[in-house]
Amino acid sequence: MGVSGGYQAARRGPSMCPGGEERALDIVMPLLRKVAAKDSQGNPCVAKAGTGGSGHYIKMIHNGIEHGMMSALAEAWQIMDLGLRMSYDEIANEFDRWNEDGELRGTFLVGIGADICRQKDDQGRHVLSIVEDKVVQDVDGTEGTGIWSQLEAVRLHVPAPSLTTAHFIRLASAFRANRKRVKDAFGGQFPVQEWGEAKVDKRSVLESLRKAVYATFLASFVEGINIIDQADQESRWNIDYSAVVQIWRNGCIIKADYITGMLAEIFKEPNATLDLLQNKRVAQELKKTFPALKEIVVKGVEHNTIIPSLSATLEFLKYSMNTVLPTQFYEAQMDYFGKHMFDLKAEPAGKPETGKHHFEWKLA
Repeated sequence: MGVSGGYQAARRGPSMCPGGEERALDIVMPLLRKVAAKDSQGNPCVAKAGTGGSGHYIKMIHNGIEHGMMSALAEAWQIMDLGLRMSYDEIANEFDRWNEDGELRGTFLVGIGADICRQKDDQGRHVLSIVEDKVVQDVDGTEGTGIWSQLEAVRLHVPAPSLTTAHFIRLASAFRANRKRVKDAFGGQFPVQEWGEAKVDKRSVLESLRKAVYATFLASFVEGINIIDQADQESRWNIDYSAVVQIWRNGCIIKADYITGMLAEIFKEPNATLDLLQNKRVAQELKKTFPALKEIVVKGVEHNTIIPSLSATLEFLKYSMNTVLPTQFYEAQMDYFGKHMFDLKAEPAGKPETGKHHFEWKLA
């Protein structure tokens, strides 16, 4: 059984994701329902996820989704901090605004983000101001779920760049001493620049930033559910996705009321596709945020802002729906040097299988 909520959930009630045989689950569910976190309607955030090891697996991917969301929010924090020169208290107020209404309402990470920005120590300093910029849990062995999530995405051939890129910055951050040596080798760094306060409509930028964060949060859910779906097809766990969404309603780190509310409606539909990019509701949500996401990424690139998950999400949306990819040239290169074969544009799209055609680009 996967359990989420951090150590504080031990008192307030965790989100729990049990998997296994029906008879065994029937025995433990009454107890689990009593101790689980409750959603806004009083329903317990625990349910029968599926058979076998599905509960552990879903919790593992939950943590992968969590990493994508955490990175996006951290990137947004630095944009406000260094790009817009907002104080920690101003950033906390902005997070409060995001958490109260709109697509980010009722999001656990946004809520604690406001708390983190406000918290002061007994010397009156913002605690955040003295926290080092390194995440070591993947390296020191205290957390493996993020690593496993990325391995599973690759093994199952699922593009999950919002999650994977978030993991890479965690790894780079852990080796701060290495970063200092690289900085010395370069003779400096590419410093994050101010976004030109006199030329920027701050309120407009903040609204675009909110939408960009939402796009990355939603993409993280899409990517995570795609990984779970592929594993489910392989292991035949018969995962109940409505149950999974209920488990994620409260008590867990990825609690996001608007997103889980939307997913709950989608998974009630008969024969709902699990490739959520093909769902019209999700597609419209991401389409409406695309201009804002692009705006933030463009500004970020212009000002050396560190935006791995936000920018990866923009690229994910671009290449996931595009039918004219640069991989046309990529495929030709592979056929040139390795006779890897290719399909023809005149043929049906077909499955991801070896092509039927080869061209002798250069006589041996």
